[in-house]
Amino acid sequence: MSSVRSRHLFALLKVRSATQLAFYLSLFLLIILLAVRLIPANGMSIDWRFLLLLGSFMLISEGLQSTGFMDWIAARVAFIGHSARGLYLMLLFGAFVLAMLITNDAALFAVIPFTIVLARRMRLHLRRIVIYEIIAVNLGSALTPWGNPQNLFIYHYYRLLPGDFFQQSYPFVLIGFAVLFLLSLLTFRSGKKKGLDSANATEVNSEPRVSWRKTAILLIVFVLLVLSVLHIVPVSISAGLLVLYMAITLRDGFNRLDWWLLGTFLLLFPTMSGLGTALARMLGRDICGHLSVYGAGIGISQLISNVPAAMLLARVTADWRSLFYGVNLGGLGTVAASFANLIGLSLYLQGVKDDWKGFLVESLVWNALLLVVLGGAFVLIVD
Repeated sequence: MSSVRSRHLFALLKVRSATQLAFYLSLFLLIILLAVRLIPANGMSIDWRFLLLLGSFMLISEGLQSTGFMDWIAARVAFIGHSARGLYLMLLFGAFVLAMLITNDAALFAVIPFTIVLARRMRLHLRRIVIYEIIAVNLGSALTPWGNPQNLFIYHYYRLLPGDFFQQSYPFVLIGFAVLFLLSLLTFRSGKKKGLDSANATEVNSEPRVSWRKTAILLIVFVLLVLSVLHIVPVSISAGLLVLYMAITLRDGFNRLDWWLLGTFLLLFPTMSGLGTALARMLGRDICGHLSVYGAGIGISQLISNVPAAMLLARVTADWRSLFYGVNLGGLGTVAASFANLIGLSLYLQGVKDDWKGFLVESLVWNALLLVVLGGAFVLIVD
């Protein structure tokens, strides 16, 4: 009986199954809100520009994965340093930087599979380093507006200037990295790297094949997308060029794109708008106080994930700064607190199929510890 339940859980936690479930839950909730008339059927508000940007960043991440560029970066990072602790730190640093430059999901798809392959060749504390990589992605992606969906939404919804956004994001990332770095030093032992056998030496040590011409073109388009986020280049131009190029040269990227996830974001706009209206009626006013918004961002994220939490709370507060800290920090904690947590778990279970209980328990311990430490530290900044 337990093995049957385990198989059902594994099936549920596969990346596309989890996002497909999120889509159907969002659709069900939207139907309920329409039925009780919290949302007028002819007045559903959808931010198509945000969805176009989000889909473009998801698509270009798939493209860079297809060209081998992400694997190449992961390989460069992993083999810097000679000690086991140095390897762990470089893997974390790679996840951290990739998340802020590309997206959090793309960083996970590059780093975690590589780490699993590396563990077949070397003695690694695989479960812990994957948990830390997911944490690193959640923290590192907070630096840029395009690093994760909640940032892109906040930046777009509140019509922020780049300087205003980065003024809040860089302290978050610096403090988050410092705490994670210190935790890694305390929990990973030093010593030389230890190999296992030569069975997978070719798989691990071979140079990743990269299509540099395609990568260069995609990176140029990526810069155009960043300029679109900053309202310098029309998003129709950057997204149009990306779709055209991918359709001609990297058509398989469209097949791997998580359409269920993109559809979930589409449904979240009217759904969270309706719930936000209901919440405003219950409160009788907007949420007041920096710490109230901050705490609500963290708490609600634990239940419904930080992206829907950002969309919900944006309807009842103008305090984007506290909301930014709350929902980005809210990605730590439960496995449901962030879509990245679910994706990271599913990638880990693809390589280590019988460790979901141990992973969930240990993940909750380290996430809760960091949430308490960083939550207390950021109270001083938010207040």
